This record gives sequence, structure tokens and C-alpha cells, in this order.
Amino acid sequence: MSDIESKIKKAFEISDLLYSRERDRILSELKKDLTEISEEFNLHGTFYSSTYVNKIFDRRLEALKQLVNFRTKQDMQEIGKLFDVVTAEICEKINERAKQLIESQIDNLKFEMEKFCRHFPGPDSYLDLINSRIKDEKNKLISHAKREVDIFQKQSESNVQIDEKKEKKFIVFEIIEKIDSINLLMEMHYKIKLFDIQENKVWNELSELCQNKKDFLLNIKSISNLIDWVNIKKLKNLLKVPPKDGSINYLEVFLKENYLNYDLNIIKRLRRIIKIRIMFVHKVTPESINAIKELSENYPDINYKKLWHKILLDFYASLRQLEEILS
Repeated sequence: MSDIESKIKKAFEISDLLYSRERDRILSELKKDLTEISEEFNLHGTFYSSTYVNKIFDRRLEALKQLVNFRTKQDMQEIGKLFDVVTAEICEKINERAKQLIESQIDNLKFEMEKFCRHFPGPDSYLDLINSRIKDEKNKLISHAKREVDIFQKQSESNVQIDEKKEKKFIVFEIIEKIDSINLLMEMHYKIKLFDIQENKVWNELSELCQNKKDFLLNIKSISNLIDWVNIKKLKNLLKVPPKDGSINYLEVFLKENYLNYDLNIIKRLRRIIKIRIMFVHKVTPESINAIKELSENYPDINYKKLWHKILLDFYASLRQLEEILS
């Protein structure tokens, strides 16, 4: 066994140990919640209903997602501790482990739901609906895991600074492409543009290298402007219950009302960017410190170059998922 293989094996062993502990906690909470759901529907006399079946399914699915997300994140974290640069081959191993876990958990979900529905009158109608949802959710989980591992690899590669300027321009170009694509899709489906870009100089500002705190301040303001330029005025007309304010709040409500199963990370990443901006434009808050630490960077000893690159990739990841949802 090579040194690389030994490191990978060690990383996965540690990840599996931590996963087994977290799995016990998640399944314990699941068992408690399923009991409470059953008691609630039994109390209201709606035991044999599609609403009850969906409630049970959604809670089991939530636990499944927690298991997959934790193990995949833990795999990446342990690999990141042992490798300065994570290759495509290593990421493929992480992806394969995620896929195996998803497939086994999906099979278990199907088994548990079939067992649950057996005593229902006319169970076939419930099972057809469940099987359709299971297939859809399985594909989403596999795509999501792969997307997260791809981002992880790009963040790892960012530690190797071969041609920073060229790399930065490429990412910014990808962001421009995604925003243009999202606007076209929104015009096609909803007759509005999601982003109302007010100053084209923002693209040059985003392309600048980030070497220190001063550079970072300019960059974080520029990317925050893009978030603030979500077209609230037009988006408001599409919403049943618009929020009071905030471009991210408007986008979140739009996704909740139109794309029920959207990935919550889309909004989470955008909020994290704004929390970090608050630290540099207004004041330091516990939320902004936690936002930096979520990106595996230190505070107050901040590596501004690495932090900015991760923020840029975070923003790109949310745009890419938005484009996929709208397509």
C-alpha cells in the first residue's frame, strides 16, 4: 500500500468512527420524532391518510440527508487534514463512498416505508407515490454530494497558486456566465431578470487579486453588491407572501414557493457572505466569526487570500445550483 493510499485509509477510518457516533444520535432523534408524529395523527383520527404517510416519509428523508451530509463532510474534512492538494482521484473515492451510503440508505428508506404502508387500506397508491419520490430524491442526493466534493476539490486546488490572476478571472467569467444564464431562464419562465446589474465595473473589482485586508474589503463589498442587486421590485410581484426586506429573504421565499425541494445551501452560502461583510464594513459579531470558521479559516489570524477564494467559490456554487433549478 502506497503512502497516499495509507493516508486515505486513515482519513476514512477516522471519518467512519465519527460518523457512527453521529448516526446513533440522528437515528435516536428520528425514532423519537416518528413516535410523536404517530401519536399526533392517531389523536386526530387521521392515521390512515396520505398526509400521515408524507410526514413519516419526510422525517425519514431528513434523517437520511443528515447522515449523508455528515459523512461526506467528514470525509472531506479528514482528507483535507492529510493532503495539501486533493486530486480528482481522491475526490472520486469520496464520491464513491457517498454514493454507496446513499444507495444503502435509500434501500433502507424504501424497505421501512413499504413495511409502514402494508397495513394501510389500498397500500399500492401510497407505494407508487413513495417509489417515485425515492427515485427523485436519490438522484438529487447523489448530485448534491458530487457538487459538494467538486467544490471541495476546487478549494483545495486554490492552495496551489500557479497563476492566481488567470484563475481568478476564470472564476469571475464563470460567475458572469451563470448570472446571464439565470437571467435568461428567469425571463423565459417568469418574465423578469433575477439580477439587475447596476455597475459593470464590479466584474473588474472581483477579478483583482486579494493580498491583504484592504483588497479583501473591496472584494467583499463587490460580491455583496451582486447579492443586493437581486431584483426585489420585480420578484415581489411573483410572491404570495413577500418578506419585509432583504434580497436574500426575497430569493428564499421565491424558492420556497416555487421549488419546494431546493437545496438550503443556496441561501446559506449567500447569508454567510453577508455575515462576513458585516464584520469588515460595520462590526465584528459572533455570527461573522462563525461564518469565517465555517469556511475552515482562522479568526482573527485571517488568510485573506484563501478566505476570498473560498467566498468566490461559495457564490459560484449557489449560482450554479440556481441555474440547475431553473433549467
